[in-house]
Amino acid sequence: MREPIDKKSLQDNTVDWLRDAIVRGEFLPGATLTEQGLAQQVGVGRGTVRSALFALEEKELVMRTPYSSWHVAHLDAREISEIYSMRAAFEGLAARIVSERWCAIDTTRITEAFDNLGGAEDGGTDARLEADLGFHASIVEAANHRLLMRRHAQLADKMEWLYRWSELHWPRRRPLVAEHQRLFETLMQENPENAEKAVRDHIADSIADDIAGFHELQRANTQKQKVHHG
Repeated sequence: MREPIDKKSLQDNTVDWLRDAIVRGEFLPGATLTEQGLAQQVGVGRGTVRSALFALEEKELVMRTPYSSWHVAHLDAREISEIYSMRAAFEGLAARIVSERWCAIDTTRITEAFDNLGGAEDGGTDARLEADLGFHASIVEAANHRLLMRRHAQLADKMEWLYRWSELHWPRRRPLVAEHQRLFETLMQENPENAEKAVRDHIADSIADDIAGFHELQRANTQKQKVHHG
């Protein structure tokens, strides 16, 4: 049987192309983006590229300097902290709701998502990202809080961007199953306070690792510049 027709517009496809290039690190944080250059790379007109860039500006993946140029969003210690702290707020609330209602809701998706972590343990970035963020997303979905789900989804692109950046520099830094075991078990204990704390503790470890890694990269880059100019 034939596949259904792809109903996406040219602009939607351009947004997807640019989004993937950014979150996968093909355009580095802070890199300058030109409409003409992107139009040639993507194979579309400058107007389509411009509209796509405005869409990505809404997702905070690109930044615009008025009357000047476009840039990929910068990634620094503050940005890392803010992305993770928003995750902690959203996912902490979701964990509190889910733990409180554990025996009254369908938790099959959470259990399946946790089981998927083992299979992705030694996989590549795509597999680890899908399993890791998929487990966290399953908790948010199980909470069935519509506003929370929408706000969490709006953060998804930046979460993926940061995750891929971290995996690029420190692949498989943390074991997936062991890192999520306490969180999974705490959810089942029907103690909302402990469940929220488990999420916040889990994400606090990621904040510490990535900010330390960012400063490590900064020091290495500074040293390279000294050698180059020395």
